[in-house]
Amino acid sequence: MTLFTPPVLLAGTGHDFPGEPVRNDYFTSRPELDVDDAWIMRHTGVAARHYAPEGERHVDMAERAARQALADAGLEPGDVDVILGTSATARPRVNPTSPGNNYMDVALPVQRRLGARQAMCMDVTGVACAGFLHASAVARGLIGTAGHRTVLIVCAENPKPILNLSYRNSVLFGGGAAAGVWRSGTDGENGMHAVTLHSDATHYDAFDIDEHDTMVMKGKIVGELAPGVLADATRRALRQADVGLDDIDWIIPHQGNINLIHDVQDALEIRDDKRVLLNIERRGNTSSVSVPGCLSEYVHDGTITPGDRILTMAIGRGFSWGAMVFSYGRPRGPERR
Repeated sequence: MTLFTPPVLLAGTGHDFPGEPVRNDYFTSRPELDVDDAWIMRHTGVAARHYAPEGERHVDMAERAARQALADAGLEPGDVDVILGTSATARPRVNPTSPGNNYMDVALPVQRRLGARQAMCMDVTGVACAGFLHASAVARGLIGTAGHRTVLIVCAENPKPILNLSYRNSVLFGGGAAAGVWRSGTDGENGMHAVTLHSDATHYDAFDIDEHDTMVMKGKIVGELAPGVLADATRRALRQADVGLDDIDWIIPHQGNINLIHDVQDALEIRDDKRVLLNIERRGNTSSVSVPGCLSEYVHDGTITPGDRILTMAIGRGFSWGAMVFSYGRPRGPERR
């Protein structure tokens, strides 16, 4: 059976990392953590991260990222047919996404802020750091059906209200938002070359919420399993796209932890590859924002240019993971840059 996969283009990206950087001395001054800057850098690779200022919530960052992505795509809120939201840090009551409401969805409050009244809204939940990949696959499925032509994906994270600062892994996480706009393309300009998604609930409890509504992550399990499955998903996506690593312009690994990134690079034999783009040192692990946030930063500083072919991979709660080969803007075709 031949499956119809509509051609799509990634027309725009946006990001927002609020406030001033929170540097490692915020944590090294806490005696209960027993960490210094060298320990944090060695175990996470994070020198700074961002937290939403007091009174700001997910939707504030998400709106700014969404508006930047729409401007990048040359679109207005009225052009959006679907909004897909995703977040790993939103919680009912203890960390809601919008002021004046105790719920935890992203898409609907973003629709209200943007004034995109005709857009159908829903959230892609439960996959945490892999949210952008899963939402992109959903976007491709929605484009071309029921008249949908433009899908806005918005990822937003606000971890500070649910961090347990007595755990050392609290040094890892940062907040922010990122957005991407997928639009319908023609047969000759498909910008999503391949996407592969996988799940394994064997270690479902590796990510959890404790009795105080704060995050719990079993980092050792993540470190043991993630490099192998991410490398495998990457190879699958490259085969699906019928390209090799030499055909890729830029590689954006999940910005989860510098050691995880290095392990994935080693597995793929790209450890010293200049095409690997990182922002973990200045942003931390931003969960669902990780991949699209890094992508958008390098788009807007001019590193990634229209037509560039990009490889990315991410793993989140579940475990849920995947990899994607795509182009930013209209693809140039099979030739290298």
